[in-house]
Amino acid sequence: MKYTFGLRFLHKSSSFGSKLAKFKALIPAPIPRRTIKNINELPTELLVEIFLCCLPTIILPGPSRSTDSVVSPTVFGMVCRVWHAVSLNTPQLWAHITIKDLYWPWDPPLAWNSCLFDEWLRRSGNCPLSFTIEGHNKDYHAPLTLKLRAEAHRWKSVSLRTNCVCTDDILQTLLIPGKSPMLTDLHILRKSGFKHYTLDPITSQLRAFHVALSFKPFIADRGFYALYELRIGPIRPPQDYSLIFTQFPLLEILEITSKFPPPPTTIVAHTLQHLHTFIYLSLFAGTQLWFLEFLETPTLNSLAIKIVYANRNFENRTYLSNFLMRCGGQLQRLMLQGNFMSCDELVGLTQHTPILESLCAEYSLLLGDMTTLWPKLSNLDIFIPPHMFQKEDIMIAFRVVLSQWRKANVLKRRTRHVSPVIRLTPYKLSVVLEDPKVKKYIRQGLHVAPSPPEEESWWRLQAWDLSGFS
Repeated sequence: MKYTFGLRFLHKSSSFGSKLAKFKALIPAPIPRRTIKNINELPTELLVEIFLCCLPTIILPGPSRSTDSVVSPTVFGMVCRVWHAVSLNTPQLWAHITIKDLYWPWDPPLAWNSCLFDEWLRRSGNCPLSFTIEGHNKDYHAPLTLKLRAEAHRWKSVSLRTNCVCTDDILQTLLIPGKSPMLTDLHILRKSGFKHYTLDPITSQLRAFHVALSFKPFIADRGFYALYELRIGPIRPPQDYSLIFTQFPLLEILEITSKFPPPPTTIVAHTLQHLHTFIYLSLFAGTQLWFLEFLETPTLNSLAIKIVYANRNFENRTYLSNFLMRCGGQLQRLMLQGNFMSCDELVGLTQHTPILESLCAEYSLLLGDMTTLWPKLSNLDIFIPPHMFQKEDIMIAFRVVLSQWRKANVLKRRTRHVSPVIRLTPYKLSVVLEDPKVKKYIRQGLHVAPSPPEEESWWRLQAWDLSGFS
C-alpha cells in the first residue's frame, strides 16, 4: 500500500516538475534559489544580536507551549544546526521567563516541568534575570517560585501580575537588604490588596515602578532618586499627588489612572523637567482633566489621554487647552481616546503644538474641517471603537477620514504638502482595502498602513490594564 502510494506521488511530482519547467522558460528573470546564500556563514556575534532583537520587549517568553512560545529562544533552534547551537549557548536569550497556566489538555508531571524550568535557568547563566508571574496553580508552581528566589542575587526586572500568595514571598525576598543588587524594575500589578512593605532597601536602585492599586502605601518611602518611569493606579485624596511628584525629580515617563473628583483646594503645579511621556486614564464620570493642573512639563514629547466616561464638558477642554498652552511647545505625539470634544476644538488646540507630527484619535473627533491640521501630520492613527467591528461600521468610520484626505489632496496640489500615513489595526485595514474607492484613492496618492499592536504602542496602559489577570 505504501509503495503504491509512493509511486503515485513520484509520478505526480515528475509531472508537476515538467509543467513547472515550461513555465520557468516563460519568465524573463531568473528565480533566485536563496535570497541570502551564506546565511549560515554569518558571524556568531551577529546572529546573537539578531536573535536578541527578535525577542519581545514587553511580553517575556515562556518555557513551554504557551501563547508567547513563538517568540521564545527555542524557536531559533528549530531552523538549522547552526542556529540551534547559537540559541542554546547564548545566555541572554534565556534571561527572561514567564510563569503562568498554559492550559494544556493534560497536566505534565511536576518533576518533568521542574526539569524544564531548571534547564531554562541553567542556560541563562549569570545574566541578569527578568521574570513575570501571572495567574497559575499555586500548588503546582510553588517549587518554581522557590527556585526563582534562589536566584534573587541576579533579579533585574520583577513583574507580579497575580493575586497568589507567592507574590508576598517574592516581595519579602526583594526587601532583604543586599539580596537583589541588580534589581531596576518592579511591577506590582495585582487586583487585590497586599501587605504593606517599605521599599526603603531598594528605592535608590529602582528605575521603573508600576503599581496597579493605590500607590499611597509607598508615599512614605524615600530615596526614589533614580526613578525614571512611574505607572500608578488611583490615589485618594488627590492632594497626595503633590507628595509623589516632589520625590521623583528625574521622571521621564508617567502613567496616572484617576477616578476621583478634583480636590476642593487650589492645585499647586509641579515642574517635571525631564518628563517626555505622559499617559492619563480617567475613570471618573465628571470633570476628568483637572489633573493636568498638577503638571508643568517643558520637555513633554508625547501625551496620551483616555477618558472612559466621555462627555462634552467645557471644563475638560479648558484644562487641556491651558495645559497645551503651557507645555505643548515640544509635543510631537498626541493620542486622544474618548468623545469629549469636537473636531473644531481639536484643531484649535493644536495651535499650541507647532511641531506635532503624529495624532491618534477616535474617529468621532475627526468629524469636521482638518484642513489646517492635516499638513502638520506624518501619521494619523484612527481609533475605531471595538463595538464597530462590522464591515459597514468600519467603512462609515473610515469615510470620515477619507473625506478629510480628499479635501487635503486638493490643497496639496497647490501647496505641495505631503499627506500623512493613515493607520488602522490590521483587521480593520484589511476591510478598508477591499473597498473599490479606497483602491482608487491609493492610486491617487492615499497612504494607508497597519498601526502598531496595542501592546507595542507608546500609549499602552501598563499599570491599569488588568484584563485577564487572576
